[in-house]
Amino acid sequence: MKKFFAFQVLIALFIGALIGHFFPELGQSLRPIGDAFIHLIKMIVVPIVFTTIVIGSSGDGNMKKMGSLGLKTIIWFEFITTLILGIGLLLVNILKPGAGLNLSHLAQKDITQLNESVTKVVDFKTMLVNIIPSNIVDAMAKSDLLAVIFFAILFGVAAGAIGKKSEPAMKFMESVANIMFKLTQMVMVTAPIGVLSLMAASVGQYGIALLIPMAKLIGVVYLGLAIVIFGLFPIIAWFLKISYFKVFRMVWDLFLIAFSTTSTETILPQLMDRMEAYGCSKRVVSFVIPSGLSLNCDGSTLYLSVCSIFLAQAYGIPMDFGQQLIVMGVLVATSKGIAAVPSGSLVVLLATASAVGLPAEGVAIIAGIDRVLDMARTACNTPGHVLACIVVSKWEKEFRQEGWNKVQTEQSSIQHVPPTF
Repeated sequence: MKKFFAFQVLIALFIGALIGHFFPELGQSLRPIGDAFIHLIKMIVVPIVFTTIVIGSSGDGNMKKMGSLGLKTIIWFEFITTLILGIGLLLVNILKPGAGLNLSHLAQKDITQLNESVTKVVDFKTMLVNIIPSNIVDAMAKSDLLAVIFFAILFGVAAGAIGKKSEPAMKFMESVANIMFKLTQMVMVTAPIGVLSLMAASVGQYGIALLIPMAKLIGVVYLGLAIVIFGLFPIIAWFLKISYFKVFRMVWDLFLIAFSTTSTETILPQLMDRMEAYGCSKRVVSFVIPSGLSLNCDGSTLYLSVCSIFLAQAYGIPMDFGQQLIVMGVLVATSKGIAAVPSGSLVVLLATASAVGLPAEGVAIIAGIDRVLDMARTACNTPGHVLACIVVSKWEKEFRQEGWNKVQTEQSSIQHVPPTF
């Protein structure tokens, strides 16, 4: 069943690309169907994140235990971010995609809205304060996941602290979570249609001609993401004594959906469900994956490191190794919370360019090909979330080997298994 679903999504990608290329107007007219699919998934995300985190953190009201989980998660996120920034820095200096490029004849995209969002990224202190919601209903309405996660953890710990008195609320949360996972299963039936529509609209709108002048940058970003997915991640999995390619097969269909929709949120419910079924504890899954949407964007990290130095190369601005390290340091800080603003990666790139004195107009040119880069960097986040979940589960000694054994023994259909509470 899962393999057939992945095949359907792959065929939908191909057909959508053909429609967009040969019938661009028809392709663009399909955009509302694709947007409707994304909205269907996003309407489920906040209820699932809130209920699963509340249930996972309510165990014994142990704030120290939750603190340990949070600290280990952040340490891992920062560690992998640093490694990927290093890979991007190495590639962009070896291949030099911006060297000799004449940007004057390339079309620039309007980035006025991005400029308005830059302060949200640059002001790191404000971002930290905003994690604490002044109005939880407003935070949920805006899908501010970091604020929702913060409130859900406190709610769950408080529920655990009062013991049996919280049982009615916990049973309600369990019911809502089960309903949301079932609803996800129903919505995902329409995924091939949504994928076809989004791919047709993207190819129809941007075409192939736009990509040619920036082909070298696109090639370097895709090469870097391939190195991360098929080089760095397998090495990490080897240290974890996990077969990476079995992990990758496990989420192959979700990888394709993330690629076509450019949204990790569209796969969040199914990804959480699978990671719990295959050995990671409910507590770890419900914290690591939702928080990773904002704090563990591996694909965006690679993209940012390449594009920031690309701007310097394209405008002939010499940057020694020390200056490049400063840029990477700025990216470590500004890249957190990418999902909190629209066009998050572009906003972070613009913020970083402004902070280190790189020409902001170059970001407007990159924005013209951003959809092509966005598909790959979003897809890269999928195996990144899986590995983060396994790393933290093993670190917390909450990884169930018998669950993982399913991955190695079940190579046929993998049905949705509603979580048991």
